[in-house]
Amino acid sequence: MIRCYSISVLAGCCVVAALATAGCNHVSAQASDPAREQVSLTGSELYGACAACHGASGEGNAAVRAPRIGGLPSWYIASELQRFQHNLRGKHPDDADGLRMRAMARQLFSDAEVAAVAEYVSQLVPVSTAASLTAGDMASGEALYAECASCHGARGEGDEQLRTPPLAGRDDWYIDKQIRKFRAGVRGTAAGDELGRQMQAVAATIDADSIQHVSAYLHTLSR
Repeated sequence: MIRCYSISVLAGCCVVAALATAGCNHVSAQASDPAREQVSLTGSELYGACAACHGASGEGNAAVRAPRIGGLPSWYIASELQRFQHNLRGKHPDDADGLRMRAMARQLFSDAEVAAVAEYVSQLVPVSTAASLTAGDMASGEALYAECASCHGARGEGDEQLRTPPLAGRDDWYIDKQIRKFRAGVRGTAAGDELGRQMQAVAATIDADSIQHVSAYLHTLSR
């Protein structure tokens, strides 16, 4: 039996790609459907719904505020998808991008599908993108990042044990936007989001005018 559903927040290319790629056979991860575990798609097939925004190679698309994700570690991708699914991220009404991603993440049936698409994304070859924060000061950014290195690593490599994401080589505009979300309470305020609260506290110590500096610096680091 083919099952279809729609979510109004998935306007435009993302919902079209999601339904076309999944054959309309996915429902929300929150739905109660005893037959849903019978559905099994490969990581490549599952990623087809993501490619409309994040690109076929995970190169991202700044025009639709979709960061590049190709080559990021599978543990991080899986963790973020689960955080979206369980309302730890993307629930705030002012987080338009997060709300869209939360709906997309809920199209995954199970932890096995989360793991499959996360593994597929981790195998994509990272694509370099040009810097967008041209006013960022690298020296200032490096000095600011020294406070972050104890958790995110000296070279922004992240730490699976601490569950801190890799930051090296990430889109500068994306890092800038996320830090500002933490400062504004758009991220890190969901009930049960211990990691988010820690990051919110750190973000509060970064002057608003200096966010672009650390974001620009992280973009220059090799992943």
